[in-house]
Amino acid sequence: MSYFSPRSPILSPRSPIVEDFLSDSNSILTSDEPLSPTLQPQRKYTLLKAKPTTQLSLGISSPSAYSSSEGSSVKSFNAISNKIESVINGGETSSKEGTVDDFLLGLMNRSTSTSLNDLPTNKHFSGFSNGKSQLSSHRKAIDGDDLENEPNSEGEGLEQDECTENADNTLSEDTLIPLDNEYCGYRRKYGHEDPQSITWVRHRKHFFILSSAGKPIYTRYGDESQISSYMGVIQAIVSFFADSDDTIRCINAGQHKFIFLLKGPLYLVAVSRTNESETQLRDQLNYLYNQILSVLTSTQLTKIFEQRINFDLRRLLGGTEPFLDNLTKSMSDEPGFMLGAIQCVRMSKDLREKVGSIMQSAKSKNLLYAMLITNNKLITLLRPKKHSLHPADLHLVFNMVNGSSTFKSVESWTPICLPKFNNKGFLHAYVCYVASNICLLLISPDKDKFFELSEAKNVIVEQMSTGKILQSVEDALQNEVYSIADVGVPGLRHFIYKSRTHVQYTSPIFVAPYNNPREKQKLFKLYRYTHDRMHSRVRPLKVHYYVSPSETILGWITSSFELYAAFGPLVSKSALTSSSHVLLRWIKREEDNLFIVNSPVF
Repeated sequence: MSYFSPRSPILSPRSPIVEDFLSDSNSILTSDEPLSPTLQPQRKYTLLKAKPTTQLSLGISSPSAYSSSEGSSVKSFNAISNKIESVINGGETSSKEGTVDDFLLGLMNRSTSTSLNDLPTNKHFSGFSNGKSQLSSHRKAIDGDDLENEPNSEGEGLEQDECTENADNTLSEDTLIPLDNEYCGYRRKYGHEDPQSITWVRHRKHFFILSSAGKPIYTRYGDESQISSYMGVIQAIVSFFADSDDTIRCINAGQHKFIFLLKGPLYLVAVSRTNESETQLRDQLNYLYNQILSVLTSTQLTKIFEQRINFDLRRLLGGTEPFLDNLTKSMSDEPGFMLGAIQCVRMSKDLREKVGSIMQSAKSKNLLYAMLITNNKLITLLRPKKHSLHPADLHLVFNMVNGSSTFKSVESWTPICLPKFNNKGFLHAYVCYVASNICLLLISPDKDKFFELSEAKNVIVEQMSTGKILQSVEDALQNEVYSIADVGVPGLRHFIYKSRTHVQYTSPIFVAPYNNPREKQKLFKLYRYTHDRMHSRVRPLKVHYYVSPSETILGWITSSFELYAAFGPLVSKSALTSSSHVLLRWIKREEDNLFIVNSPVF
């Protein structure tokens, strides 16, 4: 029987320190303050109220038997599993995992707290160019193919199509800003797929998000408006167990796993026939839930459904589909979600410190965090001495920046909720590309400080340009990747190393035989399997060997690091152990260049 229970982190996101922080009444952000004229929305949303959903507790491990924490019995479980199997009779998709157990670069304290701001509109951020403000939304195309689809299924590029407004307008015209035609043209890569078609069925993993009333909110493939009947089946299954004072958590039906995550008025479901475990899939659902909270705080979400339980949340989340789509793809391709860590750019310690010093000198009094990022990697992070950013929050920041090309063309000012920092209120992010592939983010608790942070950006860019630091950073980015040949370990093909001390990871580029999408996915599945075995709740392992006809995988966990490495299939255990120690010595020598060891603070 498989019951999900989050592993105890070294520093729990819900520790007393953080609880005091979140409950601090001296709020920096106040919903009562009016927005500045530049950012003032023309209309306000109404807060709607809802009957709370019942939260219960049940675990299911097979289609013929289940185990309940309440000891209640299920009348016709086989009928339910048969019904589910017929609802989605197939599917393939991708894999990924995210475990966020540790805080990054420091502790949080309660010296600062945030409070609820006004409801965000579907016009998610304000972009400023040449001193003028322009409202825009994140309906932008996401490039790239889904590597987890069948190899013979051809990926389609995103297209722009004419906008069709949601017919189910549950809010009146006076209480909701209508969708902007400029961004309604976003068409999702697989949005055209009919749920009755073979292409929709062939995906190996589906994600569904719906309200407790069965209203569709999001689906990874197809159009959520066309699968309302499926959402109704999901809602009925959840209610079936709720009637017996249980909460459904997982159903195994044939090749498929059905993972349920109930978060207040939202139900999140993963339907998968990949090799991912229940815990890994549940972590992915938590990331999707946090992505929604980044746009709409938990307090607002609760209030909305307290007054109208059948509220259609798609109207408030309009324009955020690219970010949900980009997140589902990133969780399949990037090991950081599985490891609960972030990846930093490899560069010299001296250059990184120079960049941090410049950001420190240009800091304004209303700045909370400042960071330079590139391609989902962190260059440097400036933070308060007693505050930190959780890896899960950084993943959301990376996803926001990479999920839309709009940020590359204008200076942008966007509200964002970082759920691990405070899921009840917004921070505000100034986003600007200082070079073609280098993005500067300045995060403030004050919603009216766009121009102050814009001036701080100008100071940073001027100092970096004067000392040719910016050019040095760009040059470093051209040479920041490394290969197995640079490591010089015989027999080693690839590895992922996580520093548990710094909550960061490093990995070389893929080379033969892992230099094509199919082999990359195959290797990542082996890493994922090894990770799951080593973090098992039932029997966690410190060292794990897995030998296949084509490679040998080593998993090794200590108090300070996690190592996942791929060797040839004929390597002996003694040679593998010896090579691993050589690898660890190389990482130790390069530690200052691979990781942010000492984050600049103020």
